[in-house]
Amino acid sequence: MPPFHLLRFHGAMLWVTGRIALRAFFPRRAHTIAPIQPVRRIIAAPAPPLVAHYLRCCDASDKYTDSLPPHMVSQWGLPIIAQLLLQTPFNLTRVLNQGVTLHVNGALPRNQPLHCFGQIQSLSEESNRTRVSVLLQTGTAEQPDLVAAVLHMVFIHNQQAGKKKYFAPVDEIEWESKGSWSANEKDGLLFALATGDFNPIHWLSLAGKMSALQHKILHGFATFARSYEQLNTRPIRQIDLRFLRPVPLPSGALQVEQSVEQLEGVYQIRLRGADQQMHLAGSVSYQ
Repeated sequence: MPPFHLLRFHGAMLWVTGRIALRAFFPRRAHTIAPIQPVRRIIAAPAPPLVAHYLRCCDASDKYTDSLPPHMVSQWGLPIIAQLLLQTPFNLTRVLNQGVTLHVNGALPRNQPLHCFGQIQSLSEESNRTRVSVLLQTGTAEQPDLVAAVLHMVFIHNQQAGKKKYFAPVDEIEWESKGSWSANEKDGLLFALATGDFNPIHWLSLAGKMSALQHKILHGFATFARSYEQLNTRPIRQIDLRFLRPVPLPSGALQVEQSVEQLEGVYQIRLRGADQQMHLAGSVSYQ
């Protein structure tokens, strides 16, 4: 049975989810963007049952005995990011996650309060969409930037606009497998209980069937986290990934691949499905 008792740890996320829903029904009339104020928060250390469940979701139960995985920023960071975006006039139900850049400057302690800082890093408007990058720093009072994540998003203002199609680049890169993982029907709900992101397209079959994709999909951050852990045989310094195509639920073996050659210490990486579709693409460098 899914661990619904973990809902008690997601009060902040459930609160902003309610505000997002209200914004969808009662949109703001303003068409200009006022200055967006940064957000600072000191958050209690995540509870051990929540951490244990999150690590199971990421196939990392045997790691991080004294620290938190850097990609767990999705758990405490999403309410902060939502608070920043709620200062804009945009409909947050129309936001698409396009990727994440993660800088790991040190280990996040498991049993200390987390000092978090969030701000809009960039915002650019186009004819039918607005691109936004949000910086989220997490650390301690002594080291406030142990982990710095930049989330890249786009707000779609015109749903009728043509959708961009992604194709795997044709190149001569030689790839090697770093591992594989698969996703089952329940993984969307399990990751929602790990992070508080209860977008129904991830866990409710009816919502998936009614969507343009016609099926449930795994959270982008779950796809990122599980791929990260296949690469994390060496300490990662920076990873930069773009979300090309959602992972449908369920999905068979997905291959995490890395270029054999590096350029100035940076390797190319990708997540390839059994149908040869590319779900993630980007780069990684190691400490």
